[in-house]
Amino acid sequence: MSGYMKKIYRTRYFWSHLVRAELKNKFRRSKLGILWTFMNPLLLTLLMSTVFGTVFNMSIVDYAPYVLSGIIVWELISGSFIGGGHSIMTGEQYIRQFNHPILIYTLKTALVFTITFVIAMISLLVWILFINPQNIILGIITLPLTTLLYFFMSWAITTIAGFTNIKYRDYPQVIALIIQAVWYVSPVFFKKEMFSSSPALETFMDINPITHILALIREPFLYGSMPSMIDYAYTLGAILILGSLAIWINARNQSKVIFYL
Repeated sequence: MSGYMKKIYRTRYFWSHLVRAELKNKFRRSKLGILWTFMNPLLLTLLMSTVFGTVFNMSIVDYAPYVLSGIIVWELISGSFIGGGHSIMTGEQYIRQFNHPILIYTLKTALVFTITFVIAMISLLVWILFINPQNIILGIITLPLTTLLYFFMSWAITTIAGFTNIKYRDYPQVIALIIQAVWYVSPVFFKKEMFSSSPALETFMDINPITHILALIREPFLYGSMPSMIDYAYTLGAILILGSLAIWINARNQSKVIFYL
């Protein structure tokens, strides 16, 4: 594994160029360009907080940042599962020409999603600066570690998704349905108290890893408190499980990738 990571490091100029190229291509010929990265979650938050805030009789001022933080993190997670499926396929022309570690292509995708997440976080920072400015310092202090954890989680997910998609081309359709189902049973825009009428759903919210992954952002920025050790433990546990699975899948399939493409 150490030798494999050294190979990834030696190719750093190549995959860092791929990251820059993908980011440029992402905003090419767009009038607003990079502004869309944090405008899109803001506009979606405005729509959802207005609708659900009215339905559940909640203050938009309090509910909107909850929704915004959920959308920003969820886009990183769902994007890694869905967009990560194309991470290896889009590198086909390079894979056929160069004997680079396959993981650099999933690494590239994970870095793009992580950078996009950091840019989108500007919208939450601006919101909190006006609504709860006292939480900004703690939020900024905890953000680097949270971003690092999110990056490793994204890299593991994109690796699993990338290998799965080149072997099973139905993956995008299946995972899109699964992600949509998980969205509705996770506290992305639903608060825990909305499920207080159902003890089973309330318990599920407590043990749902996504609840604790989201808490790494919500606790410091929304509530002005450090994420709990349980939140970090759930997140690290998810990363270890996904990372171990990604390493195993890579070890079994990296030599066969050329035949799957």
